[in-house]
Amino acid sequence: MTPVYATEESLDFALNHIERFGDTDIFPIPFEYSAIRSNWTDFKRYLLTQDLDCYSTRPLRRTLSPKHLYGFRIATQLDPIDTIIYTTIAYEIGSQIETARVPIAKNVVYSYRFNPDISSGRFYDNNVGYRHFIQQCQSLSKNPDCSYVVVADIADFFPRIYYHPLENMLDTVTNKSDYARIIKKLLNKWNSSISYGIPVGQTVSRLLAEIAISDIDQALLSENINYCRFSDDFRIFCKDETEAYSCLSFLANCLFVNHGLTLQQIKTKILTKNEFREYFLTTEEMQEEKSLSEKFSDMLSEIGITDWYEEIDYDELSEEDQEKIDSLNLIDILNKELAKDNIDYGLMKFVLGRLTQINNAEAKDVVLSKIEVLYPVFKDVVCYLKGIRKFDTSTKNSIGKKLLSYLTNSFITHLEYHRSWILSVFTEDTEWDNEKVFCKLYSEMLDVFSKRELILAMGRANQYHWFKTQKQNLGQFDP
Repeated sequence: MTPVYATEESLDFALNHIERFGDTDIFPIPFEYSAIRSNWTDFKRYLLTQDLDCYSTRPLRRTLSPKHLYGFRIATQLDPIDTIIYTTIAYEIGSQIETARVPIAKNVVYSYRFNPDISSGRFYDNNVGYRHFIQQCQSLSKNPDCSYVVVADIADFFPRIYYHPLENMLDTVTNKSDYARIIKKLLNKWNSSISYGIPVGQTVSRLLAEIAISDIDQALLSENINYCRFSDDFRIFCKDETEAYSCLSFLANCLFVNHGLTLQQIKTKILTKNEFREYFLTTEEMQEEKSLSEKFSDMLSEIGITDWYEEIDYDELSEEDQEKIDSLNLIDILNKELAKDNIDYGLMKFVLGRLTQINNAEAKDVVLSKIEVLYPVFKDVVCYLKGIRKFDTSTKNSIGKKLLSYLTNSFITHLEYHRSWILSVFTEDTEWDNEKVFCKLYSEMLDVFSKRELILAMGRANQYHWFKTQKQNLGQFDP
């Protein structure tokens, strides 16, 4: 069999992407990527000599992470080298996968359109996304021919994708069949030869999920069904209830026959268009978030910033530009939302992200006091606290102590996910202090997520005494 090698361009893109956007959208990014970057020339030279067809995967880790207030998902973090290889392969065939999907111009599929930018490491098109999906839903529901709307959601989508139809689709849409075969090998190795389930959290997995169910898009379009989709969320717009039930049955049958997938009963509904607009499109929170997003985007353009996520030095802005940012009233929005019984966590993510971007430290006390209420967006809370550049060492010490207190007296740290995010704060620098408790915590924490972060934190704090006591036990450590 002819060896298959990565290209230099795809490897460079993979590392750029991971450094810019993370190896997942769930876990703290591992320090290994910084180590790899520091010696990238030699490391890349090594990877370019590896036959990907014979590549051996490394141990991964999985844990529960919150999906919404009372829901969870099993999230996966791959070994850093595996993530680079996975991203590299997808980059090689991404354009052909995208070409085979329903064209963007048809205004049907709005999720994860492959359009990479090598310099920034961006994987997907910034101009097509969930906001545009909602806008299309609004437009279609206003059509006079629409009286009913089907709302449908695939149950356990990523964990239940079967490899055989995925492999068939990859073989069909790309002339690089070697890469399709390698992807199947990687998935089989990560899943211990179970023939279904792709890693949840990885950027690449979203592209594979899209091509896996692209036949469902083609089936719906062939029946002239008026719908749009974002990932596993379908919205079908119908003239009457009979048509709605017929379309829903057709969708459910296609998913089961073609993929063994089913729809979530609790999320699948047939609604009048007014009910749909009331429950899914016109909530006060959605309108506020949409308005905020548009204002923020316009404001960035006026200031001359083209990257939505670029750090903004508020103190260096002109008085006029500072007034534009202040007009968003982000702190006020945060406080008002936290006072509600039903918090809009999408709005919270947006506000916390923007406060971090403009280096606004005013939300520190409120997020720390409300951290248990904010646990569905716990990652965003920690990223906010870590990301504020104006905190002095004394403030960081205080925040660090408060975060560590949650490890022993709060329900939120029942999950390894939350513990790893708290402890990740102490792995990057010593300004958060509190290193005197690391050894004790290490002996109390049983999960490998926490132990890894604590080992890194002790190393950062130069606690040589602990490492000297462990050298005889090195062979017993988790990879």
